[in-house]
Amino acid sequence: MATATITIDSLICKHASNIAYVAEMTTPATGLAEFTRHLTYAAENFNMAEVNGSDDLHSASTLLGQAAEVNGADKEPFLLRAAALLRIVPEMTDEYRDMVGD
Repeated sequence: MATATITIDSLICKHASNIAYVAEMTTPATGLAEFTRHLTYAAENFNMAEVNGSDDLHSASTLLGQAAEVNGADKEPFLLRAAALLRIVPEMTDEYRDMVGD
């Protein structure tokens, strides 16, 4: 069974829309620096709405930054951990939407 390769770009693509919504940004992030900013704002909004998991967004942001600094196979542990932390973003976003009434 083949598994998809996880990259910084694939994680951004997968989660940018949800994170932009919670961060109250008009457009989803397309690059790492922008996504990191959106993660920071989204984490603050999740925290204010008392949605569990905001600390995971800070950790994922750090891991993505670390992945960007290394090459080759050295990226994989950072990306796998970031992907695991970001996996709950859709559920967090649904909970946030329920709380803010949108």
